[in-house]
Amino acid sequence: MAVRCRGDSWVMEQLGEKQDFECELSRLGFKHEDFALYVRRAIAPGAGTAWTAKYAVRVTKIPAARHIIYWGGLGEQWVKEFVADVANGIYGQSSVGRSRQRRGRTGTRPSSQS
Repeated sequence: MAVRCRGDSWVMEQLGEKQDFECELSRLGFKHEDFALYVRRAIAPGAGTAWTAKYAVRVTKIPAARHIIYWGGLGEQWVKEFVADVANGIYGQSSVGRSRQRRGRTGTRPSSQS
């Protein structure tokens, strides 16, 4: 399921950042449906192209009603800032557990025969 996104999300989607955010949620073991994004352009319409527009992204963890606003746009790295906040415990533990984060290869190792 995709993360719910409202507002001027097209600005963020042009840069592929919504997909990057969803990939990080999966990697970190969070459910996509536990998060919502609200995007708001920080410049007046027509003042620049979509590629150079600055915007604010409000990331909300719905179950905890916790949200933080990050700056987005060319030269900004709000997805990395979100990941750092997760590492610092700001969004709490992942909702699907730590086992997903530590997945490794399954199966048996080939035996060495001498």
